[in-house]
Amino acid sequence: MDGCIAPAQRRKSHSKWIQRSLRLPFQLAFSSRLARDRRLSLRALLLGSICLLLLVVLAIGSGLTYWHAIHKVQTEMRAAIAVGGRIVHNAVDDAEEVANPLKRLELLVADFNGDRHIRATLVGKDGTTLFSSNLELVQDDVPEWLYRLFMGVPDVVRLPLPVAFDGLGTLELRTDPRNEIAELWADIKLMLGVLALFCILTLFLVHTILVRTLTPLDMLSSAFARIGNPSGVPRLAETGPIEFARVYRGFNGMVDRLKEAQIQNQRLHNQLTCVQEEERADIARDLHDDIGPFLFAVDVDAAAIEQCVERKQFSEIGPRIAIVRDAVEHMRKHVRQILGRLRPADLLDMGLNHAIESMIAFWQCRQPDLKFVIAVDDVDLDDQTSEIVYRVIQESTSNAVRHGHPAAISISMSGEDGLYLEISDDGLGLAADRSTEGYGIRGMKERIASLGGHLEVASRKTGSGVIVSAWLPLSPRNWEDAPSQLPEGGLSVR
Repeated sequence: MDGCIAPAQRRKSHSKWIQRSLRLPFQLAFSSRLARDRRLSLRALLLGSICLLLLVVLAIGSGLTYWHAIHKVQTEMRAAIAVGGRIVHNAVDDAEEVANPLKRLELLVADFNGDRHIRATLVGKDGTTLFSSNLELVQDDVPEWLYRLFMGVPDVVRLPLPVAFDGLGTLELRTDPRNEIAELWADIKLMLGVLALFCILTLFLVHTILVRTLTPLDMLSSAFARIGNPSGVPRLAETGPIEFARVYRGFNGMVDRLKEAQIQNQRLHNQLTCVQEEERADIARDLHDDIGPFLFAVDVDAAAIEQCVERKQFSEIGPRIAIVRDAVEHMRKHVRQILGRLRPADLLDMGLNHAIESMIAFWQCRQPDLKFVIAVDDVDLDDQTSEIVYRVIQESTSNAVRHGHPAAISISMSGEDGLYLEISDDGLGLAADRSTEGYGIRGMKERIASLGGHLEVASRKTGSGVIVSAWLPLSPRNWEDAPSQLPEGGLSVR
């Protein structure tokens, strides 16, 4: 037999179709990225992603199905050609015993009537068709584009006849895959129907789950929008899936902490206002009690000097001027003490010990019976640490004098594996109903914590009074060795 005609055009069309199929998912992915850039809702994004996934799976499945169908059609056609060739060979094998060769060939061609894949044709030497078989009719309504997609170029085999049939022509077998394509079309419709039903059910199920799952997010978003409103934020019911219940629990905890922080901030704001008013009142009292009389005395002495000049009593001017200078010096000292309370930077320039001594002198001027016990080591501290230590000592001493009415205050500081600071008094101690920290104590803790240290305020275990204990790292390498708690009772210095 002659060889079959190679279907090169069919392979070329197949490759182009596969390239277009593989390009489709990338185009859809690009469109999905544009959708994300436009900030679609989470529900639309999830549904779009699932649709994209289903389309990609459908495209890959269609490509594989098409490839398998092409291979199946080609296999069926090759098998049909092979079977037809064997039938022809068996029919003409006993050509010497044939009385009417033409009639024999006519019957041979008629044997192929009703075949599903092969059309047999007897072609005369002049190229005219002498006899031709009829294919089985296609029972299904197959679209024409599907035939063009799968058929390609038909395979043709021309079989030479034995010598007994010389002059009668050539027997030609031609494949026709329409019936095979009709079978494939029935399978494809079934597969597409199943896939369509699967996609519809999948999208319906995903949409239902998303609606039920994402609805709580709308509630959570609405609750977030009401945070900070005077009417307050209602607590969310901690129900539903475990993941959302955890989110609700965290949201409720955040709302509770926010309310506590708002109450604490309001309380601290009120305390800060009271402290500022107390400080202003103290400064006004100091100016009135200490500076006011000396200003009045200076005014009186200045008037007296003016009268001495008018009377030409020049011998009395010198003593009056000395009195004025003494009054001015006294006022300068008091102003310096007030400035030291407001901003101790100038005092710290002369050293922390000097600043502590100036503070003690300030309080002893007002309360001469108050006793101070000082045990401060000479520790090399930077400016920031020195100011924070001074502020802690100043705040602790001020609290003790104002609220505890102590007879003695002890201040101790030592530096070994860290800077240990203790301020204790023998006053009234902490209030029994003290439930929250005041602004001053909170401020001291924040200052100490900013340097990686710890601060504790507690009542003394022996006797009455309060003890303020603090620890600070002397250098960054000590921060890892910071004690989790201060030594019980702090440093005992009496």
